[in-house]
Amino acid sequence: MRKDGIVSAEIAFSTDPGAGAKGLAGSAEEIRRALEEAGRACAEAAKARAPVRTGRLRDSIRWTVVSDGGDPLIAVGTDVPYAAAQELGTSKRPGKHYLAAGAAEAWKK
Repeated sequence: MRKDGIVSAEIAFSTDPGAGAKGLAGSAEEIRRALEEAGRACAEAAKARAPVRTGRLRDSIRWTVVSDGGDPLIAVGTDVPYAAAQELGTSKRPGKHYLAAGAAEAWKK
């Protein structure tokens, strides 16, 4: 969980083919479109896997592209207070891993 209370799964991208992250090539506009498409797909897959009682958790899942001057990341997450317990589990029950599994599922496509 990040310091701001957001629980997220992140996927790293690199413009350096030897970096070990998912490689990107093309114009800045093509890369931006590819990141947006991947972000939407990851968020939709996480929403499909999220446990639902009221729908608040599922409906709160968002995505963003994060770049602090380095290679970009897609962050898919939520700020619902109980999101970490649902994603990671507690001492009494296992996690659902809806963010990580959703991101991984979308990334394979």
